[in-house]
Amino acid sequence: MIVETALLGSRAVGEELTISAVEGPSSLRALLRILVQHELTAYAAHRSRSAMMRILTPAELVEGVETGRYGREARALPAPPNLDAAHARAVEAFTDELFFVFLDEVRITDLDDTLTIEPHTRLRLVRLVALTG
Repeated sequence: MIVETALLGSRAVGEELTISAVEGPSSLRALLRILVQHELTAYAAHRSRSAMMRILTPAELVEGVETGRYGREARALPAPPNLDAAHARAVEAFTDELFFVFLDEVRITDLDDTLTIEPHTRLRLVRLVALTG
């Protein structure tokens, strides 16, 4: 299954992700759990990379001489929520229509409808943005 993310009003398609572990009948609720797990894993990897000691390149050393700042200061990244809490937030966001889901160009409106997933199936998540003014 290919997962795409998009922001309404933006021409650019966001991240494209291929998930091979999902095939056969499933529900959007189950798919959201898999996607949330993927995002939590990616966040944990990013968090551990940012905690590592980084070696400065020659260009960064030159920039440091010019600016008086060397490298990036480590910042504390918050711990990720647990899977159940993050999944509940994703389900709530879908229920509140903060994003739409399309499976092969057909909008999915029910979290528990049975969906048929094949290797070439395309799932698109479109995040909506509130307009002001």
